[in-house]
Amino acid sequence: MLINKQSLEAIFKAFNTLYQKSFEGYKPQFQAIATEVPSSAAEENYAWLGAMPKMREWLGERQYKNLLASKYAVANRDFEATVELKRNDVQDDKIGLFNPVVSEIGRAAASHPDELVFGLLSAGFTGPCYDGESFFSEEHPVGKQEVSNMDVPESAPGNPW
Repeated sequence: MLINKQSLEAIFKAFNTLYQKSFEGYKPQFQAIATEVPSSAAEENYAWLGAMPKMREWLGERQYKNLLASKYAVANRDFEATVELKRNDVQDDKIGLFNPVVSEIGRAAASHPDELVFGLLSAGFTGPCYDGESFFSEEHPVGKQEVSNMDVPESAPGNPW
């Protein structure tokens, strides 16, 4: 194959089509347990309100609870997977040999959020969360108190316990 602008554009277009088909063919699962938040900065700062009061039967006067504001920052990271074509492979028209690799890169890119989210979930009892505690912990510091996310009500939908 003659290497010129047109042949390289054709290779790129073919690889892009393979990549997109494979990328779109994978159906991610992470949205079932995580929220995707778009980002337009190198780091995102998130604020949340802690110590939400539980519902109670309304007897007498309202009982006002103070909410505690907390925040944390998440730095964005870049990921990539790059393959190199050798000049001889292009000249010898061996481009088809790369089709499975390009398809796999598309699937890997689409499945990457699942790998990140489910990797964090599987390390939930041992890996550190933003506050230094493990994600599942009875000792998350919220203001001057510690809060647990280990108590799942028996009536919670999908409670496996």
